[in-house]
Amino acid sequence: MTLYGIPPAGLRRFMAPESGREHGHAIVDAAHTWWLENRGGTGDLAIAVGALAGLALCSPSRADGPDYGPLLIPLDDEELTDALRASWNSMWAYNPALAAAAGPLHHWLADPGESEIRGLGDYARILVRAGLLEYCSDVTRCESEDLLGLLVQRMRGYRQKQATGEFFTPSMASDHVGGITLTGRLEPGALLLEPCAGTGTMVRAAAATLRFQGLDPGHYRWWLNDLDPLNSACCAANAQLWQLGRGVTVSCGNSLLDPRDLEEPTRQRAERAIVEQQHRPLLYPTRTRSPRWPF
Repeated sequence: MTLYGIPPAGLRRFMAPESGREHGHAIVDAAHTWWLENRGGTGDLAIAVGALAGLALCSPSRADGPDYGPLLIPLDDEELTDALRASWNSMWAYNPALAAAAGPLHHWLADPGESEIRGLGDYARILVRAGLLEYCSDVTRCESEDLLGLLVQRMRGYRQKQATGEFFTPSMASDHVGGITLTGRLEPGALLLEPCAGTGTMVRAAAATLRFQGLDPGHYRWWLNDLDPLNSACCAANAQLWQLGRGVTVSCGNSLLDPRDLEEPTRQRAERAIVEQQHRPLLYPTRTRSPRWPF
């Protein structure tokens, strides 16, 4: 049985690769291949990564949650763009400071041109059929790999990464470091700081290690910083996907200088977002009802 060309969510979960890491790579392979073949290059990096992030945030917060696949599959480009706005509206309602930090991933949704949204409906269908919703609805599977970071690395290519010296830590290495670093039991409320976070893969490994130890990452404070605005935006989206809780701060700046120079502008941005959200419940006007944020 299929609904709009896809099996039900339970069957999709059964058909997914057993390894979460293998599943994550398959999703990014599908996204990267489609983008290169249909959008003709990697110039729209924020749109490619932002659309994937927005769809990922549409996922239910638990594996046995509702199936949004049949709702997303039939959408055309404009309807899918509207659904992405609704997804970011949900993040804005839940945590306006994080939504503001994720701005580079969704600011293009404010007034996109026809060329910017071209093919996004097909892009979404590729991601849904690759199992993006099932991947992100299972936090253990979701934190096995950094989807946004993988796609950023693929889209930027070797020459660009070589020019900037930006090479993310492989997930397997991050897992080993997380296991070694977090050997002692942390007290709830402890601060975990990642000054050069990239898109957050070391934080991903730390959160997975805490869960393996029977601890809740949401009981800790997290500060993620990166010099690149798109990377720090991915950190904000990933913090939501990895369910790090409300005690997350995301900043963008040079942490090799005085870290205190980052604190005040980051605090001011968060406070502005909280005040703005009280007067502006919706980040973007949309015809699509935002899904209820369940955690």
